Amino acid sequence: MTRVVKTKTYETDYYQWTIEQVQALRERKLDNLDWENLIEEIESLGRSDYNAVSSLLMRQIEHRLKIDYTPLEEYYKKWKIEIQAFKIGIKRKISPSMKPKLQQDLEEIYQDAVSLVTLEYGINLPNQCPYSLEDLLSC
Repeated sequence: MTRVVKTKTYETDYYQWTIEQVQALRERKLDNLDWENLIEEIESLGRSDYNAVSSLLMRQIEHRLKIDYTPLEEYYKKWKIEIQAFKIGIKRKISPSMKPKLQQDLEEIYQDAVSLVTLEYGINLPNQCPYSLEDLLSC
């Protein structure tokens, strides 16, 4: 199979392309693999999982900020339940190798949460994340 045919299948029938790639991998037919697109897809899978975890982490921080810095006690129970749901989602998606990157990105993730809470409630929040990654990841 030529590079042009492999790429064309990828562009016109993604599902068929995945079937062909799996078959080539199982049969160890390395010449039949669409290496460039296969590499991109694997990288994309990793990014997708990381983005899902960081998004759940941001939502969790957002809700914790609401509990810790707004006087809206009637919503606290709902927000606590949502925080637990975010933690469960993180637990299902996270892998050990994500933790260093999450730690590295924590302040950026925190700032995203701050921007949402500030926009919604117009309150002043700490400049730096008051929560440790360990605490945010614990269930």
